[in-house]
Amino acid sequence: MLYGTVQEPFGPGHILGGAPNYDSGDSADVSRSRRTVSLDQSGVRYNLAVVSLLHKNGKDGVGATAEWSSVSRQAAVEQLARILNSPQFRSSKRCSAFLRYVVEQAADNHFDSLKERTVGVAVFDRDPDYDTNQDPVVRGTAGEVRKRLAQYYLEPAHEREFRISLPPGSYVPEVHPPLPEKVETVAPAHSAFPAKRLLSLAAGIGLASVAALLALNSRKTDLDKFWSPVLEPPGNILMCLGQPKAYNFNAKQKGELDHWFDSSGENKQPPPAVPLSEIVPMWDSYIALEDAKAFSLISNLFAKKGRVGELGGGRLISLTNLRGRPAVLIGAFNNDWTMSLAGELRFYFDIDYKNSAEIVRDRLNPGASDWKIVNAWPYRKIPADYAIVSRVRNSTTEQTVVIAAGITHYGTSAAAEFLTNPAYFAEAVKNAPSDWSSKNMQVVLSAKVISRTAGPPRVMAVHFW
Repeated sequence: MLYGTVQEPFGPGHILGGAPNYDSGDSADVSRSRRTVSLDQSGVRYNLAVVSLLHKNGKDGVGATAEWSSVSRQAAVEQLARILNSPQFRSSKRCSAFLRYVVEQAADNHFDSLKERTVGVAVFDRDPDYDTNQDPVVRGTAGEVRKRLAQYYLEPAHEREFRISLPPGSYVPEVHPPLPEKVETVAPAHSAFPAKRLLSLAAGIGLASVAALLALNSRKTDLDKFWSPVLEPPGNILMCLGQPKAYNFNAKQKGELDHWFDSSGENKQPPPAVPLSEIVPMWDSYIALEDAKAFSLISNLFAKKGRVGELGGGRLISLTNLRGRPAVLIGAFNNDWTMSLAGELRFYFDIDYKNSAEIVRDRLNPGASDWKIVNAWPYRKIPADYAIVSRVRNSTTEQTVVIAAGITHYGTSAAAEFLTNPAYFAEAVKNAPSDWSSKNMQVVLSAKVISRTAGPPRVMAVHFW
């Protein structure tokens, strides 16, 4: 319930704190009136002062600066402590330092300190005049922080906590109230007289509709039935590709390394060791070629159905993006969303570091390790690869999610073929229950690798629930 002079709905999308991330060249004058909104939640009233902005050219700005009240600051700081103590952030000092800095600066209303260069200097000890284009450490870390925050809030135990988020393209955190409890609504009772008059007509229309749907459904292939939950909702279909953790070097170091590798070993003297300060993470800049080919196969299938597949990098996609529409996740170990959303399913990916093995595991047969590849890094000279195809209604995103992922890129290619070829797919459902198309499902595939090319997919196991 809201109290105060502004009577507006306060939902999960409203912001308790946050501000636009203006570039250094932007200037704005606070020249609009303030509106104070209070939210009474569990006996606590949260205040938000909203200040409209006027750009120097006299036109309204694109956003509003939200100054953090003492209560929202306290809520954010307390939530920050919980997040930093979670497994998602305890394992990364870089991400923890970044998140602590941006939240504390925003809590103190120091929004000018949340520019890319300023963050790089304060958090990562960069020189004040460092080149942010050559050294995107802030952008790369921000993408990783967004992903870890999303993973944190995926856990049901955190659903009723305040939500700290970092919008794409900004380093200014936002604090949202906890998700509201779901409230069931009951339709008001109506007079029985109109219902009786319309009953026979509605029954006739209903029977005709059912007959038409059954006739249409009978012409669908099994592959069409698989994709129906993804293709039926309106809007573009989000296709999330994995992004490997790649690194770059400064121009001099890169030139020496390029020369060394291009010389095919003719130059016996290797270049000197590259200092860590010269290595730049480029985690949000690349995708794998085979993943792109898988995207092409599946998006072409969508195009034939009159639908559009929208490409997105795994490190640039937020939980908000995934909650808005059905999604297709491509890639396994290079796609954190695959590992997060499919981590609790029956078939899942695992790494045996002791034996240098990457494995498809079965929770119903935990001791088995038949579906694995060993010592495949770095040249991927393997006789076969394995993949998991999943279609699930995910409780966190509240959307249908399809996953096409192999242990290596060969398996991912086989999974894409399986999902676009009706004959291959039919093998997975030939012994399926009659209502399989309305169930969640997983398929384990294998594919022989010949001359660095994946062969046709072969169904190894299927699970419906």
